[in-house]
Amino acid sequence: MRYSVFIAAFAALTAATPVAIEERQSAPSPDQVYVEKVTWAGTGCPPGSVSADIGEQATLVSLSFSKYVAATGSGQSSSDARKNCDVRITLHYPQGWSWTVATTDMRGYARIPAGCSGRLGANYFFSGTQNDARSMLTIDGPKDDNYRLTSTIPHDSLVWSKCGVTGPLFNVNSQAILNCSKDAILGVDTQDTKFEMQLHLSWKKC
Repeated sequence: MRYSVFIAAFAALTAATPVAIEERQSAPSPDQVYVEKVTWAGTGCPPGSVSADIGEQATLVSLSFSKYVAATGSGQSSSDARKNCDVRITLHYPQGWSWTVATTDMRGYARIPAGCSGRLGANYFFSGTQNDARSMLTIDGPKDDNYRLTSTIPHDSLVWSKCGVTGPLFNVNSQAILNCSKDAILGVDTQDTKFEMQLHLSWKKC
């Protein structure tokens, strides 16, 4: 993917409009966890730049981006060094349980010269609450290659949903940040959030 064609100043997050990408018309068993609806907003995911899929019996949210690119150097403004995408997920989950997401998988391309670095990660939080959890990973230059990273939240820092509340709005606000005065690119191609008891979803009895 050639990121140079996408490097431009995008609208600020506050000006971005959330876009509903998919909503289930029929629901699986009420005893299962599944995604009901997904929206997004951010400088890295403006309208028309994201394709999405809710798969694996509505337990996997997979997003593909065409304009999620942080860039520095000639012709770039200070705001271009930082891009984000706030993915908002409405879930159904069994009564009597509380849950949280502990990981986010991100894939993309980084061209970072020596002496510079990039950071990738996400904030996790429920809309209407003050608590959040964060995970950031650093990519040091020199690097000119594809990457695949998983940001993981330590168990003690996990943000839990309210007990017995169905359909909470869960936010995964991912970020790509460059710390560089030279020409550099840090792009995100895909972002996956998976909801399973055995993998990315942590459960506890209320």
